[in-house]
Amino acid sequence: MCETRNVTIPAHDGPIDLSRPHFVGIGGSGMSAVAQLLLASGSRVSGSDTSDTAALRALEDAGARVAVGHTASNLPADTTVLVWSSAVTVSNPELTAARRTGIPIVHRADVLAHLIATAEQSVAVAGTHGKTMTTGILSAALAHMDPSHVIGGTPVGRPNAHHGRGGLLVAEADESDRTVGRYHPQVAVVLNVDDDHPEQYVDLDDALDTFERLARNSGVLVVSADDHGARLLTERLQLAPGPRVVTVGESRNADVRVMRVLWDGAASHVTVQDTDGSWHHFTLAVPGRHNAMNAAAAFAAGRALGAEPADLVEGINAFQGIQRRLTTTGSHAGVTVLDSYAHHPSEITADLATARMLTEGRVIAVFEPTGWTRTAALGEEMGRRLAAADEVVILNVHSTVESPLTGVGTEPIAATVAEMGGRAHATTGGQEVEDLVAEPAGPGDLVVTMGAGTADRVGRAVLLRLAEAPAPAPAP
Repeated sequence: MCETRNVTIPAHDGPIDLSRPHFVGIGGSGMSAVAQLLLASGSRVSGSDTSDTAALRALEDAGARVAVGHTASNLPADTTVLVWSSAVTVSNPELTAARRTGIPIVHRADVLAHLIATAEQSVAVAGTHGKTMTTGILSAALAHMDPSHVIGGTPVGRPNAHHGRGGLLVAEADESDRTVGRYHPQVAVVLNVDDDHPEQYVDLDDALDTFERLARNSGVLVVSADDHGARLLTERLQLAPGPRVVTVGESRNADVRVMRVLWDGAASHVTVQDTDGSWHHFTLAVPGRHNAMNAAAAFAAGRALGAEPADLVEGINAFQGIQRRLTTTGSHAGVTVLDSYAHHPSEITADLATARMLTEGRVIAVFEPTGWTRTAALGEEMGRRLAAADEVVILNVHSTVESPLTGVGTEPIAATVAEMGGRAHATTGGQEVEDLVAEPAGPGDLVVTMGAGTADRVGRAVLLRLAEAPAPAPAP
């Protein structure tokens, strides 16, 4: 989850009856995945959300009872538990009805904690960046074991949740509301620890406290040897007995070391050295050095679970990516549009660097900041990172959560891009955006729509604009 409010989530003690759960906000990426998993395991699921989406329709097709809009009448009388997420306000009418009638109320994190605790084997994939991609890669790498999985994004060609028969659960673990420390997996993965979610965390040390709880709750920790925050976490674990630690990365002292990464178009060819000294090669159909590191972490986690290298390599080779994680929206007249979920400065840098690898033309970034608090705290840094593009078009802030900083503008982002020598265009949206992007774009150029909100719509509109433009007159 990229945006949440500053909320304290009481821990749930005792059993949870998941036979007839009702989800408030069931269409959210994390909520829908848990709901789909419970549906497949035999629960009678109901839920509601504010708008009709593809996720709601998929849940309905799978047998869930879903409603658009929140009202007390959505809550079935025989509901055994109401499940809420951090995006839901305490005044929600369905929560109010549950409190009035005595229906138990639990947070999504407590349901996932219950599923992790009751699985025969489990792995929780955490980190400020890359956890959705890595969870998807790991679930594909372990396909021979038929694991269940819960992913906060949708893999290309696969659902975001699956109920497997192998007794193994692979789960994405979200740190945005501090609940990641409630999970007790056999294997935990921490890809990185960054200073994100300013609405929740005071600083990096505060975030490290939460990741440390997850690490100490696990039997094995697979952790980056390259990321600064992850190294700080490893140092903390050395101060007292804790999990077995397996480091992974390009660092010379990494237990699972990335020896080489080569690129062939959008594919990454990765060579890793395992803990026993053996070398293994796999091809990831997703561009970017950061994604190659995510795949190496998935390989290391699979080995920690006891999987054979050859099986992991076969599964990684079959992985096709995650929707909205540098996936191709389309191409026209030599201009290619990619869509990225990047909303944090580190993610902006990683995806723009990858875009540079994919084209010899110009890179045009269309950026939609996500969250009022994040934009106020990190806006200038966003601008510094966005300046790596040749042209930057900045949309209005996208936010679904109220904040004392509601209404913060994007002017500091645009100003910083300009200070760094870049070209920035702030816009309110609509036809203006399409013109700003489509008019300067030419053959060989790459447009990257970036943000966790609706920036992907701009990419599709730009392609239509290019298709409607008159063809250039032939040279005399």
